Amino acid sequence: MITLYVCFWILLTYVAFVLLVECLIWRLQPDMTGGITIHVTDRSGKEVQRNLAGFEYDNRLYVSSNHWFRRWYNLALDNSAVDVTQDGVRRPFKAIVVAGREQTSVSRVYKMGFILRFICGFAPSKFLRLDPLGLPGVTTPRGKD
Repeated sequence: MITLYVCFWILLTYVAFVLLVECLIWRLQPDMTGGITIHVTDRSGKEVQRNLAGFEYDNRLYVSSNHWFRRWYNLALDNSAVDVTQDGVRRPFKAIVVAGREQTSVSRVYKMGFILRFICGFAPSKFLRLDPLGLPGVTTPRGKD
């Protein structure tokens, strides 16, 4: 019985720790060197901004949602027309959900370490590919969506 009691308190402490960390990350929104800012719009037309660690793979820009609080990600699913500020330049993009073989490939490249996954409560990683819009000479490859 004591083992069950100890396990319960350890689990409860871990859940509280993860909630605290997630709330701090959500509230403080660290700005990272080399990161991007994604601008998504909610249904009322209000813009939501998130600082993210975008990464390039196969000459494409990706972002990952590795936290339990992922409002920006869900808003991008509702309205795939997003803006991205990178190196001080804001440009329009289309957010595409990464799935299938592409997700497998991206997951192999973008690996979070155990400690970071532990701190984030082992939230599942969800990826978006950001395809540029309206840029002369830039085309979005077909058949890879």
